[in-house]
Amino acid sequence: MKKRGALWLPVLLCCGLLALLPGRSASAAVFSTAEAAGGPDSVYVAGNPDWYPVEYYNKDTGCYEGILPEILEGISEETGLNFTYIRAGEEDQRLRLARNAQVEMVSGYGLDREELEDYGMTASRVLLTTELGGQTVEVCFAFTDIASDELIAAVEGVLAAISGEEIAGLAAALAADHGAPSVPIWAAAAALGVFVALAALLVVLALRLRRYKRMADREEQYDIVTGIGNKAYFAQRFEKYIPDAYRGIYCVVFIGFDITRVNQHYGEAEAEEQLRFAANELMLSTADNEIAARVSGGGFAVARPSSGEAEAETWTKALLGRLNSYMERYGKDYRPEFHGGIYMLQSSDRDCETALFNARQGYQLAVNSGAAYAFSRAEHLARESESLQLKRQMLEAIEKREFKMFLQFVVRGADGEIVSAEALSRWDHPQKGLLYPGSYIHLMESENTIAELDCYIFEEACRRLEKWQGKGWGISISCNFTRVTIDNEDFIPRLRRIADSYDFDRSKLVIEITEDAMENNKRIAFENVSQCKAMGFRVALDDVGSGYSSFSDLRDYPIDLIKIDRSILNSAVNQRGIALLKGMIALGRSLQIKVLCEGVETEQQADLLRQLNCDYMQGYYFYRALPAEEAERFLRERSENAEES
Repeated sequence: MKKRGALWLPVLLCCGLLALLPGRSASAAVFSTAEAAGGPDSVYVAGNPDWYPVEYYNKDTGCYEGILPEILEGISEETGLNFTYIRAGEEDQRLRLARNAQVEMVSGYGLDREELEDYGMTASRVLLTTELGGQTVEVCFAFTDIASDELIAAVEGVLAAISGEEIAGLAAALAADHGAPSVPIWAAAAALGVFVALAALLVVLALRLRRYKRMADREEQYDIVTGIGNKAYFAQRFEKYIPDAYRGIYCVVFIGFDITRVNQHYGEAEAEEQLRFAANELMLSTADNEIAARVSGGGFAVARPSSGEAEAETWTKALLGRLNSYMERYGKDYRPEFHGGIYMLQSSDRDCETALFNARQGYQLAVNSGAAYAFSRAEHLARESESLQLKRQMLEAIEKREFKMFLQFVVRGADGEIVSAEALSRWDHPQKGLLYPGSYIHLMESENTIAELDCYIFEEACRRLEKWQGKGWGISISCNFTRVTIDNEDFIPRLRRIADSYDFDRSKLVIEITEDAMENNKRIAFENVSQCKAMGFRVALDDVGSGYSSFSDLRDYPIDLIKIDRSILNSAVNQRGIALLKGMIALGRSLQIKVLCEGVETEQQADLLRQLNCDYMQGYYFYRALPAEEAERFLRERSENAEES
């Protein structure tokens, strides 16, 4: 083991060298892109994809690596220049890109001065010499005729301060760090034809350690996947660089896609490729006085001055058009869906987190409505604020028994007699009054608390059926269970624990399962339905005809009842609509499954269902949903009147 004191000389040499170097830009970096262009204010570079360890394309990382990219990193830090390898890939396209004037620099070049002149290029200073094909080759950068004098001077100025020993040390350090497959470290070093003194190597390592430390500090504000700023970067610049006097003329645009879906269906590599594509388009679309960053998994944000909603809308629409052309541009077999949310800043908006939240609400509104983009306006933000408040209160509301069970009666088609009731929920909010399911069910689903409500109403139904035991009313109660609840591994054990706490006829309780629950995971759905039947419950399939179930579900699952979705009844206004409704009723009866049609609101609809021999009907035409206590009182009075008569 080397003594620790041996490091002091290289460190002192390192410090002396660094003291002579100019200041660095905090945002400079080296990128690789498969595009024909990189970010704004970038120096475009054509690279050699296959010259390890001088320069090579790493298809696993999608980046150029090796000695020359490392040197470009150093130049970037010293000068503040951004370098972008364009058309990055395994194919060598350097001469074509240079001939077409698409790049300012060519990298990984074995110096041939006649060839350089033929293509209108000039060479940088020679960086190192190596053996290639039995010949000694001098390695350099080359500048094309579109490279500015300022660029050439900046690059040459940094290269002049780098010694041959440092480059040799860099080569050895790279070989030790990475190592190419089937290429030994000694072979890589030998190929370069250099022998590195220990002191020189340690100088280079110390230089790299110092640079990596600065890079680590920078990485706190930069996204490792895309190379652009992250949420911390956005927040720091939002608060520092947007003056209060001009805050009211800025807008924040949130652009995003469903990265979870892409990960699940196409893999993480594809998701990252899509992120880099989006980041590149974003950088091409933003100016120096605008702030762009990746602020969430699949989300990006831009803060930019805008003359008003019309201009912000035009800019966002154009960007989304380019982002949603991903499939055509890259020959993909699927089309990603980017959406946008626009929030026009107010003069009082100094908090970055709030501005991002507001813009994201516009994005969510666009996603939910199927629009490309949406403005996040005051009325929408007020609704979202109310939703957030409800989310925080939901679980506590269940514990406090603020949710009440309502019952809507179901009648027999033949004679209109009440045979059962569907259990529904209402939230008796202490401040907002009685809230209907549309106000909170979607919030509970998004927060994964819907199973708590489902089981709460189920227990209320068990309690009510125990109370009705022996009254001779012959009424059953059906309880709805959402897909999220059905998919839970604890579904059956939890139902069993609740039901075992009450004494009632299990056949009087109907488990209603929605069609999408059966479509989501057929194996779990089948097992749970079978278990429900084994526990003595009856099973109903809800929302039949809404687009999820298949005929095989009706054949394979032990279902006692199907509930035809109200949309089928509402469309039965012509011959084809009536034929569809008639066919569904006939199908259920032929499978010996009872059929209930919900959403009956008119006498004409009721008459039609009677003509079609529908087993059961439910809807406002017969009974509205009543609080459980009122429904029970109605049943009791009805029973007493029947006894008196």
